Amino acid sequence: MKGEHKKSGRTLFALGLGNLVDSGESQSMGVLTPIIVQIFGVNLALIGLMETLRSITQTVSAPFWGYASDKWSRKKVLFFGTGIWGIWTILVGLMPSFTGLMIIRIISGLGLGCLMPATFSLLGDHFSQDKRGRALGMISLIGLLGTVIGVIALGFVATADLWKWGFIGLGIASILTGFVILLFVEEPTRGSSEPELQGIITKADEGRYKINVKDMIETLKIPTIWAAIIQGVTGSMPWVVMGVFLINWMVNELGFANSISLTDPKGSAPIVFAFVVIGAAISNFVGGIIGDYAEKKNPKYGRTIIGQFSVFVGVPLMFVLIKYGPQMSFGLFLSWAFMTALLVGWPGTGAKQPMMQAVVPPERRSSAYSMVNLIE
Repeated sequence: MKGEHKKSGRTLFALGLGNLVDSGESQSMGVLTPIIVQIFGVNLALIGLMETLRSITQTVSAPFWGYASDKWSRKKVLFFGTGIWGIWTILVGLMPSFTGLMIIRIISGLGLGCLMPATFSLLGDHFSQDKRGRALGMISLIGLLGTVIGVIALGFVATADLWKWGFIGLGIASILTGFVILLFVEEPTRGSSEPELQGIITKADEGRYKINVKDMIETLKIPTIWAAIIQGVTGSMPWVVMGVFLINWMVNELGFANSISLTDPKGSAPIVFAFVVIGAAISNFVGGIIGDYAEKKNPKYGRTIIGQFSVFVGVPLMFVLIKYGPQMSFGLFLSWAFMTALLVGWPGTGAKQPMMQAVVPPERRSSAYSMVNLIE
């Protein structure tokens, strides 16, 4: 297939596996916090400080990983960032004191910014413009499923005797994923999926187009990049806030159970949250497919229309959920929340990310992705 490489399927599998483990790791502290608080006798403020600093190191390190991925072999960068860096996650589980755990946890965040910038660039070179939404959607789908799997799996080791194995297991999985990426990811010539560049740039002269520091600044002069940043700040923030406070709102305001329960007369908050996550996962994948279809029908405005439709339809859906949710039956509330999640996830994989891949030169894509996420 034109613009698509023979090994794109196994590349997508390996990158998806990396995103699954990465997403599971991001849930580790949230699930294991009650046990860590109990064992080390610390308060939630210290846990919050630790996770904030880890998030900062992850965010700040992303441009470095983006630049490294544009400068050198992307799969080798991924092997180091996701594979070898998994050792730090193992060390988190081996720390005998909270101080040691906190330091190692913060350092481990440096590696978590590695995966998506390189993945973003690789998918751009494996798939043509009218198929990138589907590929990006699949990666996002697998990542969100990793969130669900991570919460469930970590729940089995959330005890005083087994919590260490949660981090050790995730670290081992990360190392193994690094080897899978090294073995299965095909690294095509940058720009090889662009019709204008096919047959022009080869592996032999690819090095002439490697990124430099000046190029990173030039990337920020592209109008579409700033449109992506503005959409990310204004479009993503409400859903981030909802993701943090949704369960708390359902438990404290609606009276839902804080545990998985099929018998509670008012309903179960974790069940609703699980349906929302599954809906969001499907939404990201379906949004990518719909965006690709829109690109074929109208290359100039198709993706923009799809993204804007998803943004605008999400506002009244969320208004109804918050305003009238307390009066809904549990079945109706669950269905409405799931439907909302199905419709609000299209802008990223269906519009913003493929459009960024289209306007950014192939040798700058990793850096562009990481810089957009840093500013967001």
